[in-house]
Amino acid sequence: MGSGFEQVTEVAGYRLTERIGSGGMGEVYKAYNESLGRYAAVKVLFQEAFADRFKNEAYIQSSVNHPNIAMLYEYAASGNKHCIVMEYVEGENLDTLLHRKGKLSSDETENIVRQIVSALAYLHKKDIMHRDIKPQNFKVQADGIVKMLDFGIAKHKYSPKLTQVGFVVGTMEYLAPEQFQQQASIKSDIWALAVMTYELLTGYMPFESPNPVTLQSKIRKGDFTDPRILIPDISPGLLTVLDRCIKVNPDNRISASGIESLLGKKKQTTSVNITSGFKRPSNKLLIGIGASVLLLLVLFIILSKPVVKPDPDPQEQVVEPGEEKKDGIVTSNAVDKVLISTPGIDNAELILNDGSRKSLPYTVEGKEGDRIEFTIRAEGYKDKKAEVQITPRRSSFEYNLEKNNY
Repeated sequence: MGSGFEQVTEVAGYRLTERIGSGGMGEVYKAYNESLGRYAAVKVLFQEAFADRFKNEAYIQSSVNHPNIAMLYEYAASGNKHCIVMEYVEGENLDTLLHRKGKLSSDETENIVRQIVSALAYLHKKDIMHRDIKPQNFKVQADGIVKMLDFGIAKHKYSPKLTQVGFVVGTMEYLAPEQFQQQASIKSDIWALAVMTYELLTGYMPFESPNPVTLQSKIRKGDFTDPRILIPDISPGLLTVLDRCIKVNPDNRISASGIESLLGKKKQTTSVNITSGFKRPSNKLLIGIGASVLLLLVLFIILSKPVVKPDPDPQEQVVEPGEEKKDGIVTSNAVDKVLISTPGIDNAELILNDGSRKSLPYTVEGKEGDRIEFTIRAEGYKDKKAEVQITPRRSSFEYNLEKNNY
């Protein structure tokens, strides 16, 4: 298959100027219409097998009009290729922003979530499930406005059945427990929104594992690390959002309009009662902790007389499991794993600097902070040189490849 530019150069008066992305169904180009003096993003479908899903995406996006959703201009054809012409959104992908900053502040996150949930409340009122809420599907403009970009697997109550039995659509880290039984609902979007909120705030996923079976088990249980351990200054509003959205039973999750009302209220300074995946200590426990702290304070005063101790002998330092000693210094040797993949490309391989080749998807390993350089190669695509830094905050990286022009 040749490149998109080789087969399609103009759609509905829009001249394709540059390729800006790709996915499992096709590719996305920036395009310009001289008559209208307007730029657009043009999605070109290159896999005819997905034509019905592509038409469904266009139908759903054409039926919505919201300031936080990219507008669809028209559904067109170029030769035998189906095309979607939509609003071109300047700005930074939310995923790229998170990558660059590591994590966002409570204020930044709350501003982003407030806009996304406004779009979701609008969609849910129209009986539309988005089914793919994740940072990659949103852009933040220079003025701070957030735009929802992709409706590739969205579903209306009148949409035709496009998913095979036993096949789950969506990105696994953001899937709600009921989606593994193919029982998705608008409340599944709420779960995904909360997962993304947790990720934006902490830089970590609430449910994470390189093993899909283990990851699914964690999601089904709904247990995750209290975000206050990672972000002590998390706002009460966002803490409540996480508490009321990450519920294994979808009936117990708050609605999008409910989140709108919650975040629209004046911020509270009182503590928030947490009753789901993370729990607030009981009054009896708090009393017990207070007594223990008082006892420790008394002991500290009694034993606070300075004691001069010799410097520890490096040769006598204890090396714990997961640590190693080099040049007399004990350091961690914990190994983290990161999955590298190329969605929609089946014949891709990863070439490491030592010349070894690995079929993708492939899991690279290293210590936190290690940088691994490699080249991704696939027949019909340009080589892509890349580098990942090993970090426990991310368990996977996805790469798009540019097709050859010959």
